[in-house]
Amino acid sequence: METLNPNLRTTYFKIRNYANYIANSEYVIKNENTSHGLFGNVEGFTNIQELEDIEPIKEHIRRLAEEKKPIIRGVISLKEYDAERLGYYDQDKWKGVFENKIPSIARKLNAKVQDIQYVGAVHIEEGHPHFQFILWVKNEEKRNYFVKYQLKNELRKEFTNDIFREDLLPIYQEKDFAKKNITSENYILQGLKKIASNEKELKELIQYEKNSYKTKFIRNLLKDEQVNRIVDMLIDLKSELQKAKGSIKYQYLKKYPDIIQKVDNISNTIINSSMQCQKEIDKYIKVKQKLLEFQYSNPDKLEDAKAEAKIEVEQEIIKLIGNQILAIERKWLNAKEEPKEIKYNNESRNLLDNILTMLYFQSEDQRKYNKCFEMKYKKQLSKQAKKEYAIKKRNASVFNWEEEM
Repeated sequence: METLNPNLRTTYFKIRNYANYIANSEYVIKNENTSHGLFGNVEGFTNIQELEDIEPIKEHIRRLAEEKKPIIRGVISLKEYDAERLGYYDQDKWKGVFENKIPSIARKLNAKVQDIQYVGAVHIEEGHPHFQFILWVKNEEKRNYFVKYQLKNELRKEFTNDIFREDLLPIYQEKDFAKKNITSENYILQGLKKIASNEKELKELIQYEKNSYKTKFIRNLLKDEQVNRIVDMLIDLKSELQKAKGSIKYQYLKKYPDIIQKVDNISNTIINSSMQCQKEIDKYIKVKQKLLEFQYSNPDKLEDAKAEAKIEVEQEIIKLIGNQILAIERKWLNAKEEPKEIKYNNESRNLLDNILTMLYFQSEDQRKYNKCFEMKYKKQLSKQAKKEYAIKKRNASVFNWEEEM
């Protein structure tokens, strides 16, 4: 958190553009029915999440800066690992945890809760998903603009406790850590302080859900023009599917070559637009090829098998992505009302995120399978080696396994 000196001319220019930046950043999670990601609580503006035109809000903040009102800028950031595990790729999740802390923020600023005004947006930036906000106190005449380190540190601890406590409470209950004769509230807070300082213990405690399909979610970072191109292709495919008969699934639609070609074109466009998707596909190909190293001893045959596996994986991926695309097409076709353009856009972004998550788990599951296969393979080799050694020594009067093997 920081408050720039309101008396400096440069402060006005920094504040003037800041609201626009956080609302329209390429990393922002956009509201369901708007083209921006801004939300908050500002007097005179009800339900900011539903407002398409946020220019009046931006003008209001510019006016505050012109009047030299102290405006606090802040960022709450999480590690990607924690954000994925705790579900902080969701706008409402950030909104809830921030607004729960407004009474505490008001006390620390010596202000009334109802006078705290803010706007903010969630940015899913690779490496550090975060919530950026602007905050000020309504009807305030004068205030020391400097935010003390102690205040920031206290809030940091409070946010940490809230965010991680939400995760740790059910874990403690599942692991039977809670004791009947100790109130869970105090026990959780004490345990949190201990675990928050021990990263290894924290990771061990939550290992069981680290790769859960329900909590693992990856954001596909594409530029607006790339998303818009994919949206146009999806809408075009929808009009073609309206003419098709039967089940809208990849395998069944092969009787419509033109439709399958359009589905494949969308899949390839998504892959070519996303370095993240390409990276996950490459990982999947490599783990598939790695498995072949246990099956072929001849180098030439191994290379041929790897080339064939690459082609098979690429075909498999096209079909997997194709079915993800057709799933959202079925949803649009079954909708009672024609979706608005912004809904098409947001649901398409969700589709892209789901595709990337699916690709991630394909390679992860194959990697786990490889590990199990390798263990069984080595165990089998050990048995075979002993068998061959026994045949070799079949005429010997005695032999020692430990010395010979």
